[in-house]
Amino acid sequence: MSQAKANVYLESKVMTASPAQLHLMLIEGAIRYCTKADQQWEKNNEGFANEALVRAIEIVGELLAGVRSGKSEITQKLSELYFYLFSTLTSAYVNGDRGKLADVMRILEFERETWQLACQRVHQSQEQEPPKSTTIVAPHVVASEPNAVESGFSFEA
Repeated sequence: MSQAKANVYLESKVMTASPAQLHLMLIEGAIRYCTKADQQWEKNNEGFANEALVRAIEIVGELLAGVRSGKSEITQKLSELYFYLFSTLTSAYVNGDRGKLADVMRILEFERETWQLACQRVHQSQEQEPPKSTTIVAPHVVASEPNAVESGFSFEA
């Protein structure tokens, strides 16, 4: 598959994914880059290992940012977990510590299994519910500003 086709496929997958599926995709990306970093360390390619670790750190940072605004008990616990993963990955990067990387990978694998189950349950519950009607509201122009368009798109389920 060419890179352009792969990008189109990925964009389509992201645009049609549920929030839980997007979260799962981030976790899988973090695992992929952690694995790549470990493989590069094994080959003594520290530069490539560091690049992969930086990508993994960025992804875990996105996971952390996604749950930090929540005030529920589960988002607080996820925030603490992702902060731990972020700091442990950063420490692995700074110190070249494969043991810390292995710890992070074990936790991410468990998280992946958890989110896979969550996605399956959401999918199953959606299959059992009758389809809901959808209303689409078109954008409208505000009279006071001739070129302004108010945000008016709504996809209500």
